[in-house]
Amino acid sequence: RMTGNCLAEAFGYGFQVLENLGESFPATPENGIIVQEMLGTKQLVTGSMNESKLKSLPEMTDSTKKEAMAFLEEMLICSYQIQSIHFPLLACRMVRISLKYGWTKSSCVGLASL
Repeated sequence: RMTGNCLAEAFGYGFQVLENLGESFPATPENGIIVQEMLGTKQLVTGSMNESKLKSLPEMTDSTKKEAMAFLEEMLICSYQIQSIHFPLLACRMVRISLKYGWTKSSCVGLASL
């Protein structure tokens, strides 16, 4: 079982992996950035996207984005466990990637975490 310090260290390495997959995050996000990201994502989901449009999105085919989504899901769980300020940013990124590239099995985790 991982200790808190090991989990936090693994979390840091996770951001390096995400960077390699084309998804970068600030090391210490400010509250304003988090709020802005959450409001923007909420507007995307509730604005022009209605339930039928969400359901009609295609399955994701971009293999790099699929890998990023799977890893983002793991990072989201880790973020919750260590109570990281990155949690909402990870969830929002998952939703934004899904809206742009299509759905994966990880998409619902991001959407449910908003």
